Amino acid sequence: MKKTLFMATAAIAMLGLAACSGNKDCSGKVCPPDLEDMTYTGVLPAADCDGIRYTVKLDYDHDKKNMEGDYNLVETYLEADTTSTNGVRDNISFRSEGDFTVMEQNGKKYLKLVKDNKDSNPQATDMLYFLVENDSTLTMVNSDLQVAPTDSLNYSLRLVK
Repeated sequence: MKKTLFMATAAIAMLGLAACSGNKDCSGKVCPPDLEDMTYTGVLPAADCDGIRYTVKLDYDHDKKNMEGDYNLVETYLEADTTSTNGVRDNISFRSEGDFTVMEQNGKKYLKLVKDNKDSNPQATDMLYFLVENDSTLTMVNSDLQVAPTDSLNYSLRLVK
């Protein structure tokens, strides 16, 4: 009885492994897990308001080996408000969407966000770049992939999902 139960369990486990391996081609290596959709948010400094809350959702294309996908971005301009519990209130929001790619340069990973032409927000920046600091932090960089030279301002977004 125990031998039959063991054989049945082993057979089910083998079927599960075969089903999970699907169409991944990892050339004999262990395949990395598919990245889930990820959302990052943070309040970044701005010259014309009290900050801009960036919320960016990344939707990885798993068939492209998690090196590209689609993004949705909401930029909410904040205004100081002493009656609010967090000291600011939302003033105006802009939405944009497009494609992103993962790039590597000098041993570091970056995300390049490129806005769709069909986007309804003409004020949105056509391209944004982020340094992938670690699994839970993205830092906005310029088009030369350089971090802002000041230490007193925070340009980081944190993973919320």
